[in-house]
Amino acid sequence: MTVLEVTSEAEAAALQFHGSPAFTAGGQDLFPSAAGAGLSCRVYSTDRGLAGLPSIASLRAAVRGSAAGA
Repeated sequence: MTVLEVTSEAEAAALQFHGSPAFTAGGQDLFPSAAGAGLSCRVYSTDRGLAGLPSIASLRAAVRGSAAGA
């Protein structure tokens, strides 16, 4: 696991960073977003509505899906 602090709008644009927290594997966003890149808070759809983090089940599935595609 790597933690990367994105500190500017220019850096966010260069990294295609769609808000924090973001989860990536192999350089790919595990939860693709239609939102523009930038420094912002990110929300995730969960079975309980929008939340600041994906559910553990969603995160596990996304990680497993990225590993299967590798």
